Amino acid sequence: MSAPQLMLIEFNELCPSLLQRFMSEGMLPNFQRWHDSSTVWTTDAEEEPPNLEPWIQWPTVHSGMPYGEHGIFHLGEGRQLQRKCLAEVLSDAGVPVGVCASMNTNYGELNGYVMPDPWDKEGVACPTELQAFYRFVSRQVQESSGQDRLPAGDAVRFAWFMLRNGLTAGTIGTIARQLLRERINPGIRWQRACLLDRMLYDAFRSLNRRFHVRFATLFCNSTAHFQHYYWRNLEPQRFDVPVPASDHPSLADAIPHGYRMMDLLVGRLLRDYPDTVLVLCTALSQQPWTDTTKCTFRPERFDDLLEFARISPRSVQVKPVMAEEFYLECPTAAYAGVVEQRLAELTVGDEPLMKVQRNGSSLFTGCRITDARVLEQTVSRGSDGVIRPFRDLFHMVHTMRSGRHHPDGVLWVRNGRHRLMEEKTSLMNIAPSVLQFFGVRPPAHMRGESLDWGNSPRSPVSLSYAADVR
Repeated sequence: MSAPQLMLIEFNELCPSLLQRFMSEGMLPNFQRWHDSSTVWTTDAEEEPPNLEPWIQWPTVHSGMPYGEHGIFHLGEGRQLQRKCLAEVLSDAGVPVGVCASMNTNYGELNGYVMPDPWDKEGVACPTELQAFYRFVSRQVQESSGQDRLPAGDAVRFAWFMLRNGLTAGTIGTIARQLLRERINPGIRWQRACLLDRMLYDAFRSLNRRFHVRFATLFCNSTAHFQHYYWRNLEPQRFDVPVPASDHPSLADAIPHGYRMMDLLVGRLLRDYPDTVLVLCTALSQQPWTDTTKCTFRPERFDDLLEFARISPRSVQVKPVMAEEFYLECPTAAYAGVVEQRLAELTVGDEPLMKVQRNGSSLFTGCRITDARVLEQTVSRGSDGVIRPFRDLFHMVHTMRSGRHHPDGVLWVRNGRHRLMEEKTSLMNIAPSVLQFFGVRPPAHMRGESLDWGNSPRSPVSLSYAADVR
């Protein structure tokens, strides 16, 4: 008998309500198969805003600790976790593991492989040959700015890595069709996010085979992004403010498109891993945000913003994170204080322009203004009153927000029998449940309950599916 396997599939922020809606419409045949052969829970993030964020909830999933104990608040801070998380505990117990882009975790060198999450400003892949893939994905996801193009050398290294690590003919064809369609209709460029998921899965499957993993995680974020920005396009009747005229008509299908593309990934999982216990986890979900016109703004060119603030671009290192947020790494804590003060001098009217948090020589910052009307206003430098048009320094990231977080999440454990659990379960129960599957004792900081998943390492799932894949 082959070694038992369990995979934690982390499809960030998929919504229980939308999954049910789209499955009932026949749109998601592979999700339906997974659902109908699984024990199904709704998870509870057990937090409220501002502590309801995926970069807080995913550390809870992996560490088994609530936010009040793990204390990880910002994206990119996962490496500060002081306790061993799920994959490291298994690795220490001799279980080969693979971590593929799990958000905001603290994994280093393990018995297997680690692909850091693409928002990790200091991500180091293990083994180091995976760094080319990580660098490519992180640059695409962080959208650092129009000026920050992928160096030719990185592109070549990425292509060479993919050719040697599982790139399929189907993925090559999908990429080619997307690029061809974009030449005809540039407004569908937003669909590229799903290509990254597909390439990530190709590499994931290849690495699992190469390292003989028995536990692996796979994190995908494209549909969460679509929900945040395009719920207004999906259901315009629910919003008082209409869809902006500048939005491309195809965005009305952005959220369904994201779910359909993830359904194709699910089909590949069901085909590629028929005897594996697959666990679908979303950590939290989203809901329509009908009473906001929130926009986010990122510097048009970081150097221009820094120079306007009287900060030499050569004196700091910019490390983008997500949407409007980025880090400024300074040579000393004292100089970080100077940079903080100069950013604080920038205002729009009576409002500070930038939010800034300083930790030693590192500043976590971004534009704090979220009203679209700011595009017609000016930025003033308090030290001498010099002004610049806001739109010269910043551009809007995507469009108005229309989805916000909800504490309910999905937990489907594919174990060959369908059960709907009435009571919600805590995210803290996931890590000890995985450890129990492998017969590994949870460490003391994982105080969650081990759930009855109806399987064990000695009784792996045996299911066959004619999965709908392309």
